[in-house]
Amino acid sequence: MTRHYIAAAAIFAVASLLALRADARTGGRAVVHNRLDALIDSTVENTYNYRFGHALEFTDSMMAEYPKMPEGYVYRCGIYSKMIAEDCFRSPDSIWNVYHVIVDKACSLSKKRVESATDNVHRLFYYASALVYRSRYEAAKSDWFGLMADGLKSRKILEKAVKLDPHFYDAYSGIGAFNYYAAHLPWYLKPMALILGINGNEKLGIEELKKAAERGSYSKAEAASFLADIVDVDKKNYSGIVKRALSLHRMYPGNLDFVRSLCFGYYRLHEYDKVLRFANPCLADYRGADSLRFVSLSYIRFYRGEAYAALRRNYGEAIADLSKIIEMGKPSVLLSRAYYGRGSVYERMGEEDKAILDFKTAIKLNGDYNACRQARIALDSLQSP
Repeated sequence: MTRHYIAAAAIFAVASLLALRADARTGGRAVVHNRLDALIDSTVENTYNYRFGHALEFTDSMMAEYPKMPEGYVYRCGIYSKMIAEDCFRSPDSIWNVYHVIVDKACSLSKKRVESATDNVHRLFYYASALVYRSRYEAAKSDWFGLMADGLKSRKILEKAVKLDPHFYDAYSGIGAFNYYAAHLPWYLKPMALILGINGNEKLGIEELKKAAERGSYSKAEAASFLADIVDVDKKNYSGIVKRALSLHRMYPGNLDFVRSLCFGYYRLHEYDKVLRFANPCLADYRGADSLRFVSLSYIRFYRGEAYAALRRNYGEAIADLSKIIEMGKPSVLLSRAYYGRGSVYERMGEEDKAILDFKTAIKLNGDYNACRQARIALDSLQSP
């Protein structure tokens, strides 16, 4: 299970497509916002079910019909963020340039709306979300000061929203994520955090995330996903991962990230048949050339291959899955695991030459510490007299 696509940006991951849905009913003429409601609903539904092309079309409509409102721009940043995380773009540099233009527009429009109504909690939320999406760009460009400054500003904006409306539970998703990650800052960000006055609180962050997941109107999915993929993974609470991921999967069956979480949780619980139960239909559904680029599919395929191997049946399928990951060549952290896993299957099949070659490759790649360590042990065992 990997962390977010850009770990540093995820430290301040307070944006949620579902939470942003709340602002559609604030201010303006009812007929306008009824139309905007429909566009936002369609955008959220398609994004969370990985129909990114359709989701982008709805944001096109928002930007064309409401060019002075931030909704279309903010939601488009959310879609691009998910697509970048899944490695959907064949030219990442080009999409980052486009992303930069869109996110700057989102920040500008959101800020103007807040300035015209400083006590509107939903407008504050939009502005905070736009800043977080900008921090994602800053992380990609290694602009650590910009990243942390925007992250801190977004947290303060959300805290203001909660003071204005203590029942605005959706804001706790972002505040909780910030507090949790700020308590786990990587070493290279700690000095800058000290200068900016950034501090975290893991326990408080978890409580805030649970509040959003249980009582939020629109950020339930995002907060629950954070608890499953980050907090429960850190705590090795695999039963918790499965429980949350099952609920999320029922809400959005087309979301690969939720299936990946399910497969990971069941794999860690050694419930391999359940890994197959969720992995098989998912991999059957996503066969298109474009969808094969999704990073989540690599992980789902990996857990299925490992499940086949652990069950000691259908080694051919295990080899095929792990070989497909190697063929795709991404994500890099998974390659060492795939080579080690395939080598282990070859060893069980008595094909020691192939096993030795895979173990050596896993060690050479050194993309995953545990896979590298286990490959060395296996290689020493095979080559010892």
